[in-house]
Amino acid sequence: MDQLPAELVTYLCQFLTRPSLASFRLTCRAFAALAEEHLFHDFEFRLYPSLRRLRQLEELAANRSIASRLRCITYESGIPLEYADHRYWQAQVYQEKSSAWERSLAAQGNARDTYMEFHEALQARFTPELSRRYDLYRWHLDQQAAIMAESGIRQVLMWAMDKLSHSSPILRFKLIMAEPQIQLEELEAFRPKEEANSNPYDPDPRRRVVNRRQHCLDHFINFLDAARRSRCNVSDLTAVDMPHQLLTVDSVHGRQVLEEIFKGLKRLNIKVSEFPHSDWLSRGGMWEVYFGGRNLAAQRLRMLLDSPSTLEHLSLEFPVGREAEFSFELFDRTNLDRFPRSWLPRLKSLTLCHFRSPYDDLEAFLAEGKNIEALVLKHGRLENGAMTTLLDYLSQRRLPSVSLLGTWYVDRDCGEWHSHSEQDFTDCLAATSYEGPYAHMAHHQNDSSPPCGKTNLTRKCGFIRLMIDTVIISDRIILTMY
Repeated sequence: MDQLPAELVTYLCQFLTRPSLASFRLTCRAFAALAEEHLFHDFEFRLYPSLRRLRQLEELAANRSIASRLRCITYESGIPLEYADHRYWQAQVYQEKSSAWERSLAAQGNARDTYMEFHEALQARFTPELSRRYDLYRWHLDQQAAIMAESGIRQVLMWAMDKLSHSSPILRFKLIMAEPQIQLEELEAFRPKEEANSNPYDPDPRRRVVNRRQHCLDHFINFLDAARRSRCNVSDLTAVDMPHQLLTVDSVHGRQVLEEIFKGLKRLNIKVSEFPHSDWLSRGGMWEVYFGGRNLAAQRLRMLLDSPSTLEHLSLEFPVGREAEFSFELFDRTNLDRFPRSWLPRLKSLTLCHFRSPYDDLEAFLAEGKNIEALVLKHGRLENGAMTTLLDYLSQRRLPSVSLLGTWYVDRDCGEWHSHSEQDFTDCLAATSYEGPYAHMAHHQNDSSPPCGKTNLTRKCGFIRLMIDTVIISDRIILTMY
């Protein structure tokens, strides 16, 4: 097989899935080298709070051929569910396995007579001792998270990133907070005696909850600090479901790490979230959320953005339910002399999601972004003004790219505007059934009788393409309200 032309093997690799490519590389050395480019092309390495995963990162750093194809390093950590007992987990796994089997049944055309065989085999995997092993594995994950939160891990991460910087000088960094998932295969392969830890099981549930939250923050701080101290150029950072507690971390070291990271960023994408609710903690959790009626995390985010930096591309998504608190710090013009938005004039692209603001403050905010070329506003709320006023302003700006997505609320008329694609516009009942203030406003301007049936407000805009929860028909913007 290794005598096949390299061009033919490379061509065949384009039609193989990633699992098939991994198996294909095990055939022979020649195929392993040829399939490597397709399997590891611009790949992302995802690090978890696991010593085994950390060793894999070290092995990757030592393999320069594969490391040269690395484009992103991701650290995923999170808080496990407090009340996820074995029965809850078993039902979830059973549902996932059954759904996957049913999809394969439709795709591959398996006979229905294998139904009983599949479910009997799956049920046999849930042995009586699996419940005890599940509890031990959850404690094992807590111990692994505690080890990965130690300061010594920072040196190992820094060494690996130094090695990776030689092979791949341009790297993106990503933080993800997600609930750790336990796979059935992982639990079956788990050996409690081999993975036994010297620390005894902690019977205090409140202390376990507090430790899990603190370990999650330490994971992210260690990761960012290692990237900052290594030879990597940290200019592109993405934080998905980042807990707002990370912005208000107590330690001086943690605050310094965040300040240094923000100073060197050129591209920042943040989706702010929070730790899951715990019955063992107070409503505020482990840290103070408010001081003087202001959200401390929102204030800290504003101060980090105001730090001297070269930021050019910014994407912010505020947590649902706290839009007003974060939006106030971003749009309020009361203290601009004390807290100037020095980062805004340098931006080339801006994306805002889940925010609310008076129209005057929003217009003043956008006016400061003189160099913005791409603007995306999604799921907004105007406390005064009107959608048509916002559209008029955006058309006057003549930005190269503007998108208004999601659902918009306007307090002035208690209305809700929504967007959809060109394909589903005709299926929207609100597109032809609404008759409200904007339709009457258009009527009064034209001195004609009120329209009956169609009540969409149509405005000319030939140079700008606004994707507004509605459809674009040639050079016209059709707004839909319901």
